[in-house]
Amino acid sequence: MSDLIGPIVVLSGFGFYVGTNVWLGRFRRLPFEFLAVSVAGAVYAVWHAFAVSSIAAGISALVSVGLLGGLCWMWFWYSMYGEREDRPRVGDAFPEFRLPASDGSLYAFAAADRKRRLLIFYRGSW
Repeated sequence: MSDLIGPIVVLSGFGFYVGTNVWLGRFRRLPFEFLAVSVAGAVYAVWHAFAVSSIAAGISALVSVGLLGGLCWMWFWYSMYGEREDRPRVGDAFPEFRLPASDGSLYAFAAADRKRRLLIFYRGSW
């Protein structure tokens, strides 16, 4: 049973990450506490494999390190924490769009007389 502690702790770090993002809406540049929990699980699994010297403990350590590698790849290269090339840069022209206005009319950005506008985008929770 103690052979499963490492992979379970590694996956629990990922589970806490997903849970806090979905239910609490917490997004930060670096998810350090979730990464620390997952690293602790992998370190424990490797330590346990050297301490016990059994095949099951060795497999558990390999699985834990593999899961940690996959989670690091997901967090830092595949998710929102990785670098993106499709982000707008300072000075880029804003794309044309049409959206319904609060009075029921249709707001077209192209028909805004090229005046300066303040556009606020936020993530709603309705």
